Formats: sequence, C-alpha cells, structure tokens
Amino acid sequence: MWRGHNPARSHATLHERIRADGWRIRSAANRIGQDLKRKLRWREPDVLADSHELLSTYAALLVIDREAGVLVIFIQAIYDPQYLLAPMCERDLHVGARMPRCLMGSWGADFHVVARRANEPVVIKHRYSAFANSELDDLLKRHGIRNLLLAGVGTYTCAESTVRDAYFIDYYVTLVADCCAGAAERDHRVALERFEHDYGAVVNSPDVIEAWQRSDTPATRSLATRTG
Repeated sequence: MWRGHNPARSHATLHERIRADGWRIRSAANRIGQDLKRKLRWREPDVLADSHELLSTYAALLVIDREAGVLVIFIQAIYDPQYLLAPMCERDLHVGARMPRCLMGSWGADFHVVARRANEPVVIKHRYSAFANSELDDLLKRHGIRNLLLAGVGTYTCAESTVRDAYFIDYYVTLVADCCAGAAERDHRVALERFEHDYGAVVNSPDVIEAWQRSDTPATRSLATRTG
C-alpha cells in the first residue's frame, strides 16, 4: 500500500484555506478499503499489513480536526444491485471486481475502526464520486462550506473522482496524502501529482495540524495551547 506525498511546492498559506469553518470529508474507495471499510480488504494482502499505520494517522488527524472545530462528514459507499446501473456493472465484470459488495447493513459496508460521532453526518453514495446523485453538495451549501479537506482510499478512484467533482462545482479542495492510499505506487503518485497540478493542494497531516494551530479562532487557539 502506497501513501504520503512530497509536495512540489510549499503550502505555507494552507491555514488561510482550511479554517475552522471548513469541513473534512472522508472519501470512499472501490478497490482496497471502501471508505476504510472491511469487506474489500481481501484484494491486496500487502494492504492488510500496512493499513494499521494509515488508520492510526487518519485517527490522529481526526482527533485534531474535531478539537479544531471541524465537522467531519463520513461518506458511505452502498453498492446494492438496485443502485448499480449497467455501465458500472459491466466495468466491474470486466475488471473482475467481486460482487456483491458493500451491501446496506452488512459487515462489509460498515466503517472500519474510526468511529463516527452522533453529530457527524453520513452521506451515502452509489458511485465512485461522493457528489454523484448524493446529498453532499446540498449539505455543504446549507452550512456555507467552500473549503474541503479530503482523505481516504483509493487515491486514484473514489478520492480522485470526489475531488474533481468538488472542484468543478466551485469548492476549494485539499487532499491529505498520508491519509490516502492506493494498491499501486505508480497510480497513487500519478493521482497525487495530477491533483496538485490541476485541482488543489496536496499536503500531509502535519501540515494540516500546523494550519489548525495557526488559525485564529477560539477553538484553534485552545488547540494550539494544548499541543504547542
């Protein structure tokens, strides 16, 4: 499993982009984790060995996000047959994807390890992009949100689809690379480089933590005092 990134340029002004009124979205995946879910982890044995570090990094950042006053949105992929139309079914068959998967109410569709709080919304999606025919855009607009931090697996499928769609409908997007992963190094790194070139900032979790500490809000001033 490949994760992390060395940004091509400095993001010293990241704190100006990801203030405490921004929201952090967990982006789901099709191939290796399904939104850090359980069922699809059978596909890549090396992912099983490395996923603990990814989950630990993600969980640590999630704690800091919450302390900074950021509302987390969980994206849940549900792939019951009635939601999958012919093009997606044909592609799954072509690449040998195991079906069915991530059925509503099943163990495989549940969130893995990282627990959601009662006040944190869950947006259900039936396509790679979390914006495709979902309530996500309306939810963000109701709260006046324009700045998004995204994390999840796989980098080059659902994460990339989600950040592209967000950018195309006028959101500022930042991808947290060490909280993303892919089964193939080349595909993971190409996706990060493409994102950084065309759509938004690619950072690692320490950059986000520093940005929260530098943001001048009551929540982040308290956070800076505790973590400084």
